[in-house]
Amino acid sequence: MIHPLAGKKVQQEDLINPDELVEAYYSKVPEADDKRQRVAFGTSGHRGRAQDTSFNDLHVAAIAQAVCDLRNEFGATALCFVGADTHLLSSPALATVLEVLAGNGVVAGVDEDAGYVPTPSVSRAIIRYNENRDKKSDGLIITPSHNPPDNGGIKYNPLNGGPADTSITKRIEEKANAYIVAGGKGIKRIAVDEIPPELQVEYPFKRLYVEELPQIIDMTAIQKARPHVLINALGGSGGAYWEAIRDMYQLDLTIINSEADPTFSFMAYDHDGVVRMDCSSAYAMAEVIAGIGAYDLAVGNDPDYDRYGIVTAEGLLPANHFLVTAGAYLFGTRSWQGKGFGKTVVVTGLVDRFCNDKHIPVYEVPVGFKYFAPLLFDGTIGIGGEESAGASFLKKDGTVWTTDKDGMIMGLLAMEMLATTGQSPARLYEALTKDYGTPIFTRVDTACDAETKDVLSHLSGNDVVADTLAGETLEEVRTTAYHEALDIGGLKLTTVNSWLVARPSGTENLYKIYAETFAGEATLDALIKEGQRIVDDAARP
Repeated sequence: MIHPLAGKKVQQEDLINPDELVEAYYSKVPEADDKRQRVAFGTSGHRGRAQDTSFNDLHVAAIAQAVCDLRNEFGATALCFVGADTHLLSSPALATVLEVLAGNGVVAGVDEDAGYVPTPSVSRAIIRYNENRDKKSDGLIITPSHNPPDNGGIKYNPLNGGPADTSITKRIEEKANAYIVAGGKGIKRIAVDEIPPELQVEYPFKRLYVEELPQIIDMTAIQKARPHVLINALGGSGGAYWEAIRDMYQLDLTIINSEADPTFSFMAYDHDGVVRMDCSSAYAMAEVIAGIGAYDLAVGNDPDYDRYGIVTAEGLLPANHFLVTAGAYLFGTRSWQGKGFGKTVVVTGLVDRFCNDKHIPVYEVPVGFKYFAPLLFDGTIGIGGEESAGASFLKKDGTVWTTDKDGMIMGLLAMEMLATTGQSPARLYEALTKDYGTPIFTRVDTACDAETKDVLSHLSGNDVVADTLAGETLEEVRTTAYHEALDIGGLKLTTVNSWLVARPSGTENLYKIYAETFAGEATLDALIKEGQRIVDDAARP
């Protein structure tokens, strides 16, 4: 059910209180015996709220100390790049990280302008730095992504520049929680205003990122076509990047919401009445959608700029639609012979149909961009993307750009597509559906208890007794992705025209059902109903 305030500007009484949040960050201390207050890495880092004692000074210090303890083991012996977004808690967390790095004698790579640094810019910096050096760098990024203004988050990116895999995050999590159990004993810190200058290197994150864009995007084509584009910076870490891109390449960009506002008072409520800076949500992007008439295209990014939202005259293009369209365009314009298309288990089947026709290998992985990082790093895939609006792709020469999600290049790619084809991404998507069919997709969250979540996460294909799904023969039931048989943490059911994935949430007492069909709305409704019944039956003791 859609909240009555969805799409409307946030009301004054729902804005965060900055002073209270910062006070909670420093004053609340996690209790080691409370699981909810421990360090817990999800699909991309540790996230939480200061008021709930799940993201506080001790959490961040413990994670940073764990990284310092382990980074040599992970192969990092040079500087550690540090980036942060515009969430309120990111600033005090940045100070905490810098104090601990300095306390351990680790040189921090900080922004030369003391500005915000987006996730893709940190990833790019790690890859750039490590290309021709024996001593390798890594990075810490302080961001809770698109989540509400009172949230905080931190993640670790190792030598390949992408989100750390489970083998690394598990080690960091264990070490960090040991420091929390010890009440912070053993954590080394130097007060932020006493850090010796030799322990911080000012790095030109923005300048290098912007200068290198012609290596991955046809900036000349955009310059010649000069599409009139609206950029919704969403008060995030890349607002200054869009301004630099506009100025360096003389593009016709109108940029709104580029100033950092930690209360995010300009935002609209999301579908559920929560303030969430999700550029892939039509409700959060209501301002841009309403104003698209004066522009050829609009682009939005979330606070750390690892996600994208593409708006055309037809409205906000669903992330699944843009991903497959972007991939089709790239494989048609880049010399990527032998490269594959990376997708998660919940990305549209239109990718598979297109790739099967064009003889492009598909690399299906579980949910989480960390699974794409090694595939992008070594050039196995040309593009990798998620249904949640996160993607990255290779440079024109087929070498790695970033191994973390990059919302800016996805927005620039939309401009390139419009410039070179004369058609909007929405029209290009329609052309694909004429050749391969029109899928419809939905996601439904269903409440369940912790026991049911645990059962669901350990199901096997043999636990499903049904042999049909939404009127079609059930062709496949699996709990692993095709690539390396990686565990997807749930079930995927497939018929000739449809698929369904059921996964327990990592943070809430609910399970998520993702469903897609090429057989129409009635089939989609049946998919959801029957899928819930099949999952409930399989999970029943």
